[in-house]
Amino acid sequence: MSDHIALIWKKLDHLARMREYLSYSIGQVASLLHIDDWQNLQPDQHETLAAFRVRFSEYQEHMGKTMKAVAVEEEKPAEPFTAVLLYMEKLGCIESVIRWKDIRELRNAVNHDYEDNPAVLHEFFEQMIQAAPELVRWHNQLDEFCHTTYRQVDMDTRSSRA
Repeated sequence: MSDHIALIWKKLDHLARMREYLSYSIGQVASLLHIDDWQNLQPDQHETLAAFRVRFSEYQEHMGKTMKAVAVEEEKPAEPFTAVLLYMEKLGCIESVIRWKDIRELRNAVNHDYEDNPAVLHEFFEQMIQAAPELVRWHNQLDEFCHTTYRQVDMDTRSSRA
């Protein structure tokens, strides 16, 4: 197995751990979305929201890095990142480039506008909760592509050594 494919596996393993933490945070945040007065959140509630925001953001960021590593391995353009997204869409690893970018914009907005406006904050978290399953599905699809593609490469490498 090449060093680069080993790196992809390492990134996928890390993504799997991140998915577990994100799933936990989704459960914690879901109960907070029914709060009417976002001005009076308790410190532990702010911490729960912050953990979810960071986990969501880092999960998408790391997934993007993993997709880029796959594009490089497949000798496809890795710059601009839209080229990676177009390739991932073609492979069926993401639903659409537009949707990925929408989620990315949401992620950027919540990280820049955090706690400025309670109504906007509530909407950001609602949208993130709705988008998280998409990210998880895309992660699963990326993982499936890698298992199908790179397990065979690993098996072929082992066969040629024998």
